[in-house]
Amino acid sequence: MQTTDSSLSIRLGPIMTNSHITPKKQPPINHGGAVDRAANRYGIPTSDWLDLSTGINPIAYPVPDIENAHWQRLPLTAELDGLKAAAKQYYTLPTTDHLICAPGTQALIQMIPFWLKDRMADQATKNVHVMGPTYGEHERCWRRAGYHCQTHQTDPADRIAKATDILSTAETGTVVILVNPNNPDGAMFAPDDIFKLGKLADARSCWLVVDEAFMDCQPDQSVCSQIDQLQNTVVLRSFGKFFGLAGARLGCAVMDCNLATDLESRIGPWAIPGPTMVVGAQAFSDTHWQQQSRTRLTADAARLDDLITKNSRLALSGGTDLFRYYDGKDCVALADHLGHRGILVRLFDHDANKVRLGLPGTGIDWKRIEDAMADWLNANR
Repeated sequence: MQTTDSSLSIRLGPIMTNSHITPKKQPPINHGGAVDRAANRYGIPTSDWLDLSTGINPIAYPVPDIENAHWQRLPLTAELDGLKAAAKQYYTLPTTDHLICAPGTQALIQMIPFWLKDRMADQATKNVHVMGPTYGEHERCWRRAGYHCQTHQTDPADRIAKATDILSTAETGTVVILVNPNNPDGAMFAPDDIFKLGKLADARSCWLVVDEAFMDCQPDQSVCSQIDQLQNTVVLRSFGKFFGLAGARLGCAVMDCNLATDLESRIGPWAIPGPTMVVGAQAFSDTHWQQQSRTRLTADAARLDDLITKNSRLALSGGTDLFRYYDGKDCVALADHLGHRGILVRLFDHDANKVRLGLPGTGIDWKRIEDAMADWLNANR
């Protein structure tokens, strides 16, 4: 989860050539993972922090030895084909023609609004509806492309109904964005519900963007396997979160074959580094590691819930097996307490009574959060 930097803006620049706007400079969004800012605030070196502010798997896929050639030459077409073949199996897609790979899901989130704007140049409607509260970069990036964007603050129980109501009366070209499972509340919606939204978007000549960045722990809940029956649905998938390799910068988009061909042409050649392709293809194919990780993450999520709820007044409000979401009046104070101990968690501007924690990885990490929570309990009896 990172904000736009100058190098990425330059790389994605060509897709903006048909969009006659000058993007307004926007303030950066606060994301998880900002250990450098926390280090400055609390006076603790970055190397001493336990970062629980993201939803990244703390026990990463083991990176294999990578031949020097992958660092020294441009990536080969055959290597990209191999990566896409492995991703096709992992995401249970009908064909690789439905899939594109990009340098991170964030790059796709920034790219797609300009791409769709070019495709819909003859349509007057430029309305985007984000089902929130959710990942802030969606609204930010669609606004940057010149769309009229509204984030609807919804309860999980009402989110599908709200999206359905919007699409049922929407003008041609309207875009609805739904994150599933949602970040930060973790609300999960059945693939049949998402599929119905996609068919409704098709019928109304609208668009549905489904962000499945945190879907890997429940792969059977993805709509990806039905993508060949949907014309105007784009599904986003993240490699770095579940596999714990956010620095690899690999994301995928799943969509209609013709759409995929068009969007892939906008990305251009060599977008994915050769070493990332090697790691990605192996990780996508390693079903044993995947299942072991899912089992461990489920157990660790329950362990963290037990630790937090027994040592504070916070209650579990939601989450996924990669992050937990808690509710209570002590969230800000607890985050500060943990910060003084070099443990970073995620607070939210939309609700000061919510906090999100990722999972500790090693035994040492667990001991740190356990000791910190014991101190909190003793100080707040």
